[in-house]
Amino acid sequence: MTDRPLTILAPTRYPWRFNGPRASRHRVCNRSFVPLGRLDPRIEGVTIANPWPPRRFDLVHAFNRIPIGTTPYVIGFESHLPRAYGLEDTGYFHRLQRSLASERCRGIVAISDHALAIFRATHRGSPLAATLEAKLCRRYPNLPVAAAMPERHRQGDAIEVAFVGNHFARKGGCVAVRLAEIAAERGLALRLTIASSLQMGGGIWTDPRRAGYFDGWRRRLDHPGITVVGPLPNAQVGALFARSDVALLASFGDTFGYGAIEAMAAGCPVVATRQGAFPEFIADGVDGVLLDLPTNGFGEWVGSSAPDRDTPAFERLFTDEVERLAEESFAAIAGLGGAALTAMRGRAFATARRMFDAADANRFWDDYYAAAVRPASPRHCGGRRTAGIGSSRRAIT
Repeated sequence: MTDRPLTILAPTRYPWRFNGPRASRHRVCNRSFVPLGRLDPRIEGVTIANPWPPRRFDLVHAFNRIPIGTTPYVIGFESHLPRAYGLEDTGYFHRLQRSLASERCRGIVAISDHALAIFRATHRGSPLAATLEAKLCRRYPNLPVAAAMPERHRQGDAIEVAFVGNHFARKGGCVAVRLAEIAAERGLALRLTIASSLQMGGGIWTDPRRAGYFDGWRRRLDHPGITVVGPLPNAQVGALFARSDVALLASFGDTFGYGAIEAMAAGCPVVATRQGAFPEFIADGVDGVLLDLPTNGFGEWVGSSAPDRDTPAFERLFTDEVERLAEESFAAIAGLGGAALTAMRGRAFATARRMFDAADANRFWDDYYAAAVRPASPRHCGGRRTAGIGSSRRAIT
C-alpha cells in the first residue's frame, strides 16, 4: 500500500460530495463530466471528464457512470450499474459489464444494501458475476456531523415541518401540501416550509405526465400554513432542519435520500416512505417514522416508470396514494408529544453520527484509494468483503 499522496479525479456533481471524502490526504481534483445521457439515453452508463488542463491522475473515483479512458478507476453507485436501462441483453451492456470486471476497475462501492441487491440481481447468472462480487462492497454516504446535537429553540406552539426536494411531487411535496390542509381542517397548529424549485410532471418517472394535472397542486401552495422559499444552498437547508420539528420525505422514488440524513444530522427526525434505502437507517418509531408504500422486489414504488403515466387511471393511483400518505403523516406527527419528540430528535442525531459521520468516511476513502492503486488485489470496504451487510430503477438521489 502506498503512503504517497495520490492524485484523484472525481466528479463535481452533488451526489459525489456525499460519497467521497470531505477532506483527504490525497489530492482530489473535482472536474465536470460530460452528461452523455443527455445526448442519447442509451449511453447514460458512460461519461468522460473535462480534459483541461491536462494532468496525470493515479485514479478516477467515478459515480454511477463508467469513465471513458485508460486510468484505473473505482466507482460508486446508487442503484443500477451499469446504467443501461432496458439494454441488458445488448452488446453495449456487456461491454460495460466487462469494463467493471476488468483490471482497470479497482473497486465497486454500493451506497446502500438497496443498491447491493439491485447489482447482484442484475449480474446474477453472468460468467463475470464472481469477478464483480470480489470487487463489491457497501459504504454509506457521509456528511459532517457535529459533536453535539444542535439546540432547538421553539418559536411557538406550532409544529414546524420541513420539506426539501427539487423534484416536488416525486419527493412527496403533494403529500406535504395535503398534510398542511388536513392539519388546518382538524385544528392542529402546523407550519410547513417548502424548499424546492417545484419541478413536477413531464419526464419525472414517478409523476403523472399530463401537463394540467399539477395546476391545482401549484394553486394549493397558496395556503396560510405553507411557506415556499425556493431552493436553498446546503448551509441554509441545514439551518431549516435545525429549526424544524420534523422533516417530511414521503418520497415516491428515492434510492437513498441525502436530505434525510442532512435532517437527522441536525437532530430533525424524518417521516419517510418505506422504500429505497430509508429502512436501512430510519427505525420506525425510534429515530423517525416510516410510511408503508406498495413496492416491488427492489423496494421501489410499483407506479415508478409506469408506461401509463399520462392516463386518468395513473392520476387516480397517484392522487389516492398522496391522500393516504398525508393522512398517515398527520397521524404520526400529531402523535409526537413534547417528550416523545425530544427523545426521537436525540436518537435521530445519534443515528446520523454513528452511520454517516464524515470523519470516519475520510479515513475510509484515504485507505481505499491507496489500496486501489495496487494491481491484482480486490479492494473491499475497510479491508472486508460485505460481511455484516444484508444481501439484500431508475434513480436520482
